[in-house]
Amino acid sequence: MKYLALLCLAGAALFIACSNPNRPVPSSQGDSLSNSNDSNTTKNSFFPVADYLEAEILHVDSSLLALHQYTTRNGHTDSAFIQVPEFNRLALQFVPRELADSSFQKYFTESSFADRATNSITFTYSTTNKDLGLQRVDVMTVAGPRAQQVKSIYLEKSRIAGDSVILQKLFWQAQRSCEIATLIRVKGASVSEEQVRVVWDSAREEE
Repeated sequence: MKYLALLCLAGAALFIACSNPNRPVPSSQGDSLSNSNDSNTTKNSFFPVADYLEAEILHVDSSLLALHQYTTRNGHTDSAFIQVPEFNRLALQFVPRELADSSFQKYFTESSFADRATNSITFTYSTTNKDLGLQRVDVMTVAGPRAQQVKSIYLEKSRIAGDSVILQKLFWQAQRSCEIATLIRVKGASVSEEQVRVVWDSAREEE
């Protein structure tokens, strides 16, 4: 029931975000592309990213889907099946505190990009506050049977740990997979990189 409630909430918010008459119509750019940057967008119309991702995580957590993890380091990839607790540990990195508390609407602004060729709309949330761990969120939507539906969510995070700068790029493909790329930069040393990808719907992943 909680999953259905969260998913309904996310869907309703996305419908409002895509159909809000107070938003400017994206200006035309060529035959197929249009974009808009609206710094005055009403912040309480932000897409509920945290609620949507929590609903997705809960769905995987409560399903019987096989969880296949691929880990790449130094050009070498290992694969293995993982259990739900390990999946949850990875997946919860997609829901940092900045999404769950008032920081998201307080420090982030929204812009949008519409691609008429693919019937997709991408909502970008960015901040100029460098003290925040979360720096950017992209919510990509595509035309569904009734309204726009989420296709993917992308996040960029950064933090400092001692003399290391840790950058993370996280990609969530709705109902299919998630991926975390971590880059660690240490002064005077080469950059180390790790990529972890978990797939739970391999059939749809190949579509």
